[in-house]
Amino acid sequence: MKNLSKCSVAKLFLLFTFIIGAQLHAQEVSLKLYGIKSGIIEYKYSGTQVGTSTLYFDQYGYRSAMNMDTKGEDEIFKGWIISHKEYQYIFDPSKPDEGLKMKNPVIESLIKMDKQDYDKVTEYLYSKMGMKRSANEKFLDKDCVCFKDDMGKVLTWNGILMLMEEMNDDGMKSRQEVTSIKTNVSVDAKYFEIPKNIKFSEMPLFGIPNEEENEE
Repeated sequence: MKNLSKCSVAKLFLLFTFIIGAQLHAQEVSLKLYGIKSGIIEYKYSGTQVGTSTLYFDQYGYRSAMNMDTKGEDEIFKGWIISHKEYQYIFDPSKPDEGLKMKNPVIESLIKMDKQDYDKVTEYLYSKMGMKRSANEKFLDKDCVCFKDDMGKVLTWNGILMLMEEMNDDGMKSRQEVTSIKTNVSVDAKYFEIPKNIKFSEMPLFGIPNEEENEE
């Protein structure tokens, strides 16, 4: 994961909290992160970040894995982000000594929700990132929920990220969008396996922004 700083990893982590499973230890939590049981979704990135990624998930998002190959002006990410219970594992198979393990900071909040399903989870996560619900928009012929702030917008469908547009402080734009979506398909369990040959270093816990931080 050459040139990928801890700040960049934290940003990636925030962007992918929506793919995390939520069953912890002996707790029985019925949390649907997606309204779709399984899927394989391909994305492309343009603007300040370019490249592609593929999301694999089943069990309504309880198990998920993202394979990424992207680069920006000062960072490169090529590898996997696998969600397993309360942890995310970030690694490049070609660099077995550089794996990262990160604890999910939003699990405890999510399992305390009165309504533990994808629509509530999605609204909660993006509101914590400073976004507000806006009018629905169409994307790839799907009626998507829209979240906006002063710097961009996000479209989701059944809790699945369909489009993300952002603008940085310099006015440079970035875009992540779905190019292919297959739902309710069989997903090979191999994608969710944590490699035994990767050495994982645990990173400090990164919390999601609170309301005070969003106002600054």
